[in-house]
Amino acid sequence: MSVLEVSDLHVWFDLPHGGQVHPVDGVSFALEPSERFGLVGESGCGKTTTILALMGLLPATASVSGQVRIDGTDILAEGEDSVRGHRWRDIAMVFQGAMNALNPVKTAGWQIAEPVAYHGVARGKQARERVRELLELVGIPAEAANRYPHEFSGGMRQRLSIAMALACEPKILLADEPTTALDVLVQAQILELLTRLTEELGMALVLVTHDLPVVTRFCHRAAVMYAGKMVEDGPADELTSASRHPYTRLLFAATPDLYGREPVVTIPGAPPRLDAEITGCAFRPRCDVPMDRCGGEHPALRTAGPGHRAACFRNEEPVESR
Repeated sequence: MSVLEVSDLHVWFDLPHGGQVHPVDGVSFALEPSERFGLVGESGCGKTTTILALMGLLPATASVSGQVRIDGTDILAEGEDSVRGHRWRDIAMVFQGAMNALNPVKTAGWQIAEPVAYHGVARGKQARERVRELLELVGIPAEAANRYPHEFSGGMRQRLSIAMALACEPKILLADEPTTALDVLVQAQILELLTRLTEELGMALVLVTHDLPVVTRFCHRAAVMYAGKMVEDGPADELTSASRHPYTRLLFAATPDLYGREPVVTIPGAPPRLDAEITGCAFRPRCDVPMDRCGGEHPALRTAGPGHRAACFRNEEPVESR
């Protein structure tokens, strides 16, 4: 049974002078325990808004529809009243920019103990012991509990954020670009830590990142978002070797090759404005292989292979003519 099922998730904001911005438009996916799922795409495509919606952390000006089920229970059914009991206990988040996510005037131990006490997992001496366990779990000496965030390096602060997210033993961890602004060695350490935690704790992981090689090496499956929609999802390695949407192919072509074997190809143009009506395929103005029907019809996300879906009309053609 899937630990997380997201069905037809929509997020929109009403504009002051009429109209709407629709940053998440019909997103659906499911996760099994211990599964690592990547969410990629250019900035402004809806990735962070999607995972904030899963946690019920969007501002009051946002409207949300769809279902987010954890072990079959829709945690968004009653708004904040229903999601509050699941937040941090069943689903937790590592925010982008650890320094901004940590309180500078509270010790590391206090901040990790806060969700433990708030959700009644442990109090007093037991809470302090839980803090020590969590610090050691993420590779930080237990005695560092009395230190403040500014006394840690960027990589160690990111580990603190992970320890906080694990405080109540969640079933699902959402990580929003957890390696941003870290050097490559620390990035590797954080990713290895997340890999180990998902395997040892049976925790499912959603990783939002711009680093496509990380997704193919680290994630079991991945989804590509564009203009608020998922345009392709499937096994992470297939997105590189057998992508079925032009946007996915061009994203990987725009990724530098360490060995210099392939030239870097830029994607012309920019993602569309989300406050304007989009007719047909949103990627058509930037696509290198558009079809006539792309201008008037919107392609649905359809099966393009075993466990692989893509929203492109070219997948309806015979293989030899693609």
